[in-house]
Amino acid sequence: MKNKDEIKTYMLEGMSIGMCIGVSLGVNIGMFINNIPICICFGISIGSGLGLLIGVLIKKDKS
Repeated sequence: MKNKDEIKTYMLEGMSIGMCIGVSLGVNIGMFINNIPICICFGISIGSGLGLLIGVLIKKDKS
C-alpha cells in the first residue's frame, strides 16, 4: 500500500510542476498569436499529462 501512495505523490508533484510550466509557456506563446486563453488551456493539459509521466519515471528511477 505504501508503494501506491508514493507513486501518487510523485505523480501529483510532477503534474503540478508540469501545469506551472504549461501555463507559463501558454502565456508566452499566446502573446505571439494573440490568443492567450486557448494557449493556457493547451499548456495546462499538455503540462499535466507530461507531469504525470515524469512522476512515474521519477518513481521508477528511485526504486
